[in-house]
Amino acid sequence: MLMHITANQSSVPMGCVVCVNVTLEFQDNEAPQGYILLPFVNGRRWGAHERSNAEGRVMFLLPLPNPGPAHLQIVALSSDTDHWMGLERYRDCLLVGRRMPEAGIRSNVLEIEVTWRAIPSHKSGDTLFGMQWEPWFTRGVEQWRTAQAVPIVGFYDSYNRDVTRQHILWFMELGVDFILPDWTNHLWGLQHWDERSDDVNAIVHATTLTLETLAEMRDEGLPVPKMVLFPGLSNGHPTTMEALNEEFAWIFHTYVRNPRFEGLWQEFDGKPLIVVLDTGAVGDPRGTAESAFRIPFFKDTLALEASELDAFRAAQGPVDDRYFTVRWMSSQNQTTRHHELGYWSWMDGVIAPPVTYRNGIAESVTVTPSFFNAEGWTGPLAVGRCGGATYLETFEVALRHRPRVIFLHQWQEYSGQIEGHGHGYDHNIYTDTYSVELSDDLEPVSLTAPGYRGDQGGWGFYYLNLTRALIDLYRHPSDTTISPSTLLAVSVPLPNAIITGETLRVNWSVIGPTPSGFTLCIDGVDICTHLTGTMAEEIALDALETGPHILSVIAEGVTTRYPLSSVGLDAPLLSPIPVQVNVSFMLKRYSQ
Repeated sequence: MLMHITANQSSVPMGCVVCVNVTLEFQDNEAPQGYILLPFVNGRRWGAHERSNAEGRVMFLLPLPNPGPAHLQIVALSSDTDHWMGLERYRDCLLVGRRMPEAGIRSNVLEIEVTWRAIPSHKSGDTLFGMQWEPWFTRGVEQWRTAQAVPIVGFYDSYNRDVTRQHILWFMELGVDFILPDWTNHLWGLQHWDERSDDVNAIVHATTLTLETLAEMRDEGLPVPKMVLFPGLSNGHPTTMEALNEEFAWIFHTYVRNPRFEGLWQEFDGKPLIVVLDTGAVGDPRGTAESAFRIPFFKDTLALEASELDAFRAAQGPVDDRYFTVRWMSSQNQTTRHHELGYWSWMDGVIAPPVTYRNGIAESVTVTPSFFNAEGWTGPLAVGRCGGATYLETFEVALRHRPRVIFLHQWQEYSGQIEGHGHGYDHNIYTDTYSVELSDDLEPVSLTAPGYRGDQGGWGFYYLNLTRALIDLYRHPSDTTISPSTLLAVSVPLPNAIITGETLRVNWSVIGPTPSGFTLCIDGVDICTHLTGTMAEEIALDALETGPHILSVIAEGVTTRYPLSSVGLDAPLLSPIPVQVNVSFMLKRYSQ
């Protein structure tokens, strides 16, 4: 086999994407899809791994975070396993940062010049946007065994500062105010902070490296986001308030007082903010086990009987708030009602997430591209991504209440439960992540690489671009210099749906300036125009031929500056464009 690569540009600003196209030429009897293709930058793994298509073509979207020359080369290794990752002997080569192996077929080398660039601050107004972010990828490739998709940057561990730098570059582009590194699953059942395990120390170390990366980028003159740490009191078997207070003191004296990290902490009500996960409401004397146990997997993970949990709560002393402004966080507040105790939320299980108020002021809400409810991702009340409609509809609550803090749920999860090992009595409650549709990550992922449960590619850059558009819409709702943007998402049908009936159900959602109506087209031919009222329509398909078609939903009388691309981070357009979403579908008539 021969392999040749080309790039769409020879110079790219740091953090931006270069598109690398691969052409494979096969000898007789070679299988085009029998190879796993691995990109390398300056001799180190970087980017999603891919299989070639039947024509021997592959496209890589590679963001390049470090200024200077980037020497790009692709290595093709023979797939040696039926496992979805495609490699067994060289599985470690899937991990970002690994050196180029001696084995395999190598492409030509491309040199791309990555130029440093200034990034303007997008922050404005009184609302803080916080990105929920995981530093827990500390177990190599094994950590990715249930991933629903492959990140654009490739499988990574949380020690890789190139990955962290790329994440931070994206966060600055979005206008994220602070990062919320998740330390929550770290002290369950322990009495003191110094009893923590080596797994906890690994997460702490990853966070330290993140702080170092933030400090370096700040020193470059970049408007880096701040930090808010996220320890836990209860979610698994509760730890003690004494251990939490010891942890607070350690964080303050180790991190906050470190001159290297000065200015990197998000202030809130006069002190650095710290958020504590407490699904059992142990930190509030008004909490009850009954409220937490309304969620079956909370009861499962808290690992105490109701009487034991209530007794444990009563035995705890007060939280030490000398160093930090402390806020408690639960989840599934629509059922636990913990927001009525002042708790913020990790993620809620309804399309209109509860808003936490304090002293009559909206303080926090969590928006998400999808969500599960009490029975996890496969339960009847879970709502998937729905083409972006779920994100628009949860975000509408933030626009209406305009709280002090909006949590973006969430950057990356990827690590869920394997089949048959979910939560609950029957081990069928799947949380964290499940599939491309039933997952809540915002990080860009490959459009074509497979995932654990058989998905062939994910959402690309779509949710990154949608997040930027939503934050801009929030911060500049009535910009007088340009037309405000309307955002449109089609929830039914999903892309590449197979339609077998005589009608096509179409559902859509919008946010921003209200359209005067909607037009629905199939293959460029108007089917319905000037639709008003509910954003749903049933289209007869009797005149369509069997085969592929494209549905277009057009919002009338409005424009947008956000094309919502899936192949790279968009800059807002200077000239607005029409608001239109195209969805491909396949019409099949089995009677034929």
